[in-house]
Amino acid sequence: MPPRLQRLTFAALLLFASRGLHPTARAQAPLTRIVDVRSLSRQDAAKALPVRVRGVVTWRGLRDQMTVQDETSGIWIFVTDARKQQLWATDDAAFNAIRVGDVLDIEGVSFPGGYVPGIMPKTLRRVGEQPLPPARPMDPARFFNGAEDSQRVEVRGVVQGVQPAETGWLLELNSNPGRFTAEVPRSALPDPAVIVDAEVRVTGVAVTRINTRGELTMPRVFSSPIDKLLIDVPAAQSFAAPLVPLDRLLPFRPEPVGPHRLRVNGIVTFALPGKFLYLQEGTSAVRVETPSTEAFHAGDRVEAAGFVDMTRSVGTLVGAQVRKIGTASAPVAVAANPEEIIALNHAAMRAGQLALPHDFDGHLIRFRALLLAVQSSPDAKQPARHLTLQRDEMILNATLHAGDPKAIDALQTGSELEVTGIVQLEYTSVAAPRLSLMPTRLEVVLRSAADVAVVRAPSWWTPERLLGAVAVVAVGFGAALVWAWQLRRQVRRKTQLLATEMSARRDAAVEFQATLRERSRLAANLHDTLLQTMGGIGFQIGACAREMTAWDQGSKPVALLTVARRMLDHSVKELRSSVWALRSHPLQGKALPEALQEFTERACDGQPIAIELRTEGDLTGVPDFVAGNLLLAAQEAVHNALKHAQPSKLTLEVRLAGKLGWIMLVIRDDGVGFVPGAQAGAHQGHFGLSGMRERIERLEGTFKLESAPGRGTSVHLEVPMRTYDESIA
Repeated sequence: MPPRLQRLTFAALLLFASRGLHPTARAQAPLTRIVDVRSLSRQDAAKALPVRVRGVVTWRGLRDQMTVQDETSGIWIFVTDARKQQLWATDDAAFNAIRVGDVLDIEGVSFPGGYVPGIMPKTLRRVGEQPLPPARPMDPARFFNGAEDSQRVEVRGVVQGVQPAETGWLLELNSNPGRFTAEVPRSALPDPAVIVDAEVRVTGVAVTRINTRGELTMPRVFSSPIDKLLIDVPAAQSFAAPLVPLDRLLPFRPEPVGPHRLRVNGIVTFALPGKFLYLQEGTSAVRVETPSTEAFHAGDRVEAAGFVDMTRSVGTLVGAQVRKIGTASAPVAVAANPEEIIALNHAAMRAGQLALPHDFDGHLIRFRALLLAVQSSPDAKQPARHLTLQRDEMILNATLHAGDPKAIDALQTGSELEVTGIVQLEYTSVAAPRLSLMPTRLEVVLRSAADVAVVRAPSWWTPERLLGAVAVVAVGFGAALVWAWQLRRQVRRKTQLLATEMSARRDAAVEFQATLRERSRLAANLHDTLLQTMGGIGFQIGACAREMTAWDQGSKPVALLTVARRMLDHSVKELRSSVWALRSHPLQGKALPEALQEFTERACDGQPIAIELRTEGDLTGVPDFVAGNLLLAAQEAVHNALKHAQPSKLTLEVRLAGKLGWIMLVIRDDGVGFVPGAQAGAHQGHFGLSGMRERIERLEGTFKLESAPGRGTSVHLEVPMRTYDESIA
């Protein structure tokens, strides 16, 4: 075979082989040892690498909590997360039946967990049971650094407290110096009180309490029902503990006393049942935290047995049992400046010596300060109040834990107060002059609201009031600007309205004068033409009648001429009346009531109609222009009544209207009436009512007509009594 062909054949075989082997080569072999899973970095554990292990269940908690261990290590099984990721494929009934000591085949994937890598299972299959692996003796270095997490361990310590837990009892232990907790079944500890201050051994699975950054905060031990709790040294009687002075809880001792109880006694300064109390003896004082709900009062001498705690960097007795052993004079508050307390402690720390005369922590002091703020507790069930105070250049807090806070709430910021309370120092690491633990803050515990007294009320010009005054001035200035802007708008609008009104008044006056001139011209024309012609016709009819009378007194033509003469006389009379009405000025120097009276008497002269004119109020101030228009409207209404209504009585009522500056005129008749809207109008050549309405509306008044068949007619006219330009000719 040629070399070139050999090379091509070999390449083809390699390509075929690589394609056939690729899926198998690429597949990840499952992890089969727990120690290999625990050794994964968080990044690798998060890749969900396949896991297939066999191990024995070392602990079962409530719900889905579980740990298993093989011959290499122990690990946490994250069942809850497998459910959330929809990876879980195990029968829940079979899972719930699993107990400590069962051997399981576990198939799943790696999971980073909160602290140490674990397994997120897909299936759990029980294959048998076996004894638990032996517990590893406690190695403090590994245990307190979290290396024993998920492993079976045996730990030792002194029980410094017992609390109820979800699955039994939670023991607080001190292994001198490390502190940790152990959760044991309720059956393992029938009487928890007898175990406090005992030296015990607890077997279980080590776990960790962590923060949200995955950092260890305290180790824990979870013990199962088949694990053991052994008491190596029983607890001594509480008040048989060594008695030490209040200020010698953790001094130098050639031989350490260990994490057991210590006993102190002193005089109560303040006590909050179920929480804490302060004891003082001469220049020494200490805070005692106790679950006892027994009420103690200032001046009670008590004995307390508890464990030393340095959480505040000041020795505190915690988990204490307390009993009263006598009475004494209650400690008296001493005058002390908080700034000076901090300064003397700083000086003592720099010198590496004790503070003289003492550090003042736990002591009752009295001082003056300025109140900056009062804050309430976020828990509405707690009556606590926090006062922020200022003493010279120092800011400090005073806290009322119990009692009626009404007096505190009534305090005004800016008040100068005299405060009595118990000192609590707060220590912080500082770098200068060298790394040291220094008291940097001072707080005061108030015994009651009576510990705060007002020495001087705040100045009226508090920052809040000054700010309020500035705000009021700013608002006033803003309101003035807005008012000025609104005023300008109103002036502009009023000017426009006034111009419009003046134009309307001028137009009305022009129309009124034009109407009077037109009426006079029309009256003259009627007098000079139609009335003269009708007079001549009457003269001719009279002459014919006289000639006919001489010829034949009883003839029919004579009778017809007589009727024609009467009709002509009636027409002449009405025409003369109309000419008079047209030619006459509406008022002719008379007041409105007088002009109305004269007009109605003339209009109704010779007719069987009763006329009544009613006036009310002072009508002497009615402008002539307004009165003239009302008179013209009244003339039209009266003529309409006489012509169409067949009335027996006419009533004219003129008075001041209900609106200020308005006048009202009402013309009523008791005639036949009509249906408003059905009467003849402008389209039929009758302009009386529409003319009256337009006249009144030009004066910006109101026109109202009321009528009904058989019930007469009422015309209501209301106009404002404004002056108009009547000098326009």
